[in-house]
Amino acid sequence: MIIAFRSRIIFLFRIVTLAWLISCTPPPPPEPEPPIVITLVDTVVVALKTPVVEIDPFIHISNNFDEITCILPVNIEEEHFQFIDSSLNTVAQQSLQYLLYESIQDDSLSVLLKQMINNDYMFTIPSFEFKSAAVSGDSLFLQYKLNKALLNHFIRPYIDLYGHPGQKPIAPLFTSNHRPPAEDSITELKLLLPCKNVPVPKRSLLLPNAPRKYRKGIHRGIDFVVNWGTPVNAAAEGVVIRSDRHYEESDPEFRKQLLDVSDKLGHTPSDVFEHILLGRSVFIDHGFDLVPGYRAITIYAHLSHIDSHIKPGVRVSVGEQIGLSGNSGTEDGILGKRTGAHLHWELILQDAGGEYYLGQGWDTEKLYQELVRVFSE
Repeated sequence: MIIAFRSRIIFLFRIVTLAWLISCTPPPPPEPEPPIVITLVDTVVVALKTPVVEIDPFIHISNNFDEITCILPVNIEEEHFQFIDSSLNTVAQQSLQYLLYESIQDDSLSVLLKQMINNDYMFTIPSFEFKSAAVSGDSLFLQYKLNKALLNHFIRPYIDLYGHPGQKPIAPLFTSNHRPPAEDSITELKLLLPCKNVPVPKRSLLLPNAPRKYRKGIHRGIDFVVNWGTPVNAAAEGVVIRSDRHYEESDPEFRKQLLDVSDKLGHTPSDVFEHILLGRSVFIDHGFDLVPGYRAITIYAHLSHIDSHIKPGVRVSVGEQIGLSGNSGTEDGILGKRTGAHLHWELILQDAGGEYYLGQGWDTEKLYQELVRVFSE
């Protein structure tokens, strides 16, 4: 319906423009006159007052991307309509980015949300609406205004769900005073990379706070992109509290049903996340010394294998191998494929108020820099 509405507007505008061209009569050049403004509801036919001169198409964009003016030759042709469409689409992307950044103040997260919105609506949101047209000399001026109310209607659900990850408790059933740790709480934290020579990824999608639309949740950890069967090591000394050595994949249809539950709830339930989506996992308790004031737990998920000695109650040293990377718990893993292998790693912090993940709600660029420092040799 949106596309059809836009097509009717373009068709009507082309009819008005064609009427201008048919009615053109070249009288002697008079003194310059004020521009004549035409809107889509008018049926005025304008006789051009000046000889036709070749004008290069040009657009002017307002500072906040809410208005654009297309400057075209009066003898408008098919390629000019293509120029208009292309310009509107380009500025619409900048407008969307601007509105998202205004709302969440995190450029990296706004980029991710913009990609999600584009994927969902395939650029069919009518971001700009025609405002007016004017002829002055040899130029045709077309003005378009951002339909901010309509655009906000489409993006508001994304901002509400993903825009403020620091405000969302990850264990809401027993969270009483939700205050995620600040950046200065980990100034002394040093960890070993869980996969040797595999650095912290730069892509925001692989870092904490990235949206996970398929389960209506927020990414809590780091996805280290590694090959299937890459050795996985303990990032710090601790005691094993979970070891899924006898893990079996669930049925694909059952996994889908649980994801439907997430969709209905609007968030990922802890049981679905921890017992289905993490796949074969190891949890290590590091006590209260790793991050002062918090109990620290590291999670190593989607493993393909867990070493036989890694059992609950066993103490492991920093750098000790605990298993091999894989894709268990993922859609590909349940289907028996080996594609999409990676290590999902988390640092969970607990205090009297509840549970949090490392970097919860932090700015992505600052978080990346801090993670690089934490994992530096």
